[in-house]
Amino acid sequence: MLGRFLSPDDYVQAPDFTQSFNRYSYCLNNPLLYTDPTGEIFVIDDILFAAAIGAFINVAFQGMSGNISSAGDFFLAAGVGALAGTGGAFVGQAVAGALGAASSFGGAIANGALVGASGGFAGGFVGGAGNAWIGEASFGHGLQAGLVGGGYGALGGALIGGISGGIQYQRQISVFQKGCVDLDVNGGDPVPATDQFLSDAQKAWYNDAPMNNVKVFTVENVPESHMTGESGLITKNAPAKTVPLSNITTKNLTGMSNVYFNRNLAFSSAKQLFFTMGHEFVHVSQFAALAGQPASILTPDFISMLEFHAYSYQNSLGGLQLSSFTRENIIRWSTTYNQFNAMNYLSFPWTFNHSFVYLF
Repeated sequence: MLGRFLSPDDYVQAPDFTQSFNRYSYCLNNPLLYTDPTGEIFVIDDILFAAAIGAFINVAFQGMSGNISSAGDFFLAAGVGALAGTGGAFVGQAVAGALGAASSFGGAIANGALVGASGGFAGGFVGGAGNAWIGEASFGHGLQAGLVGGGYGALGGALIGGISGGIQYQRQISVFQKGCVDLDVNGGDPVPATDQFLSDAQKAWYNDAPMNNVKVFTVENVPESHMTGESGLITKNAPAKTVPLSNITTKNLTGMSNVYFNRNLAFSSAKQLFFTMGHEFVHVSQFAALAGQPASILTPDFISMLEFHAYSYQNSLGGLQLSSFTRENIIRWSTTYNQFNAMNYLSFPWTFNHSFVYLF
């Protein structure tokens, strides 16, 4: 009835597979061909895509070079290209995962160049050596050809990756930069710790954030218990906190929250306030999605899961990602809590207007 999976969703239509960024789609709207069983990394779809592109390029190149004269030559060239494409994709992804998000334009270019160079070298080496060996070169000459191919691949990958990294970073901070211009502030300078500036910043940076689920949004009128209490902002050295509200009678979450800011931390710079505000709005959306659930669901472990998703969004903006979230905990949360995927920042449409997130 929705036409989903059996026909493309028209959210994005482009020949370069950018439909994969569509938050309403799964596996490019084609689960008959692709699978993503764990949600941690695309398995079949990423392999097939990288292999298909590598096979196509190598067959085309070998064909134009006059090296394909039979069906056997065709399949050998396709196989080498597929291995080169797959190897480059996996090495590039591994390096990207190790580097994480960049917090500056230069860092984004450097990260992109490193990712591109590593993937380009891996793909170029496999392609160069493989093509040489199927051309009956010796083992040593094959290795030499692989190193040459890897060198060219690394140079080309570094150039393309650096440019792509810079473009991605500019997309990530475009809303932030525009908001800073509107507010007449610089990203690294302290900003006024007032409710008026807080309101102006919210409208400049997150004008589509779920403010209808916020009852109190303040830095000037934070209750003392939330400043110096056991879980207070000063006690926890936290830039902000979102407090979910529950029904006095039923003890169920109402979907509303109060958001309190620490003037000493959140307002140390415009960039810090931007990251902090985005983090807390993820919590607002999470508590709104939990409306009707008993407040007792918010155990320390469940809250840690919510924090993981909020910090993931902050990291996608170029901010801090805490290293305390282990792979084991993330896997355990995904299997323990039915709400795990629903609490992901990707489940909230407003988050897509503030950071262009590459899912590959």
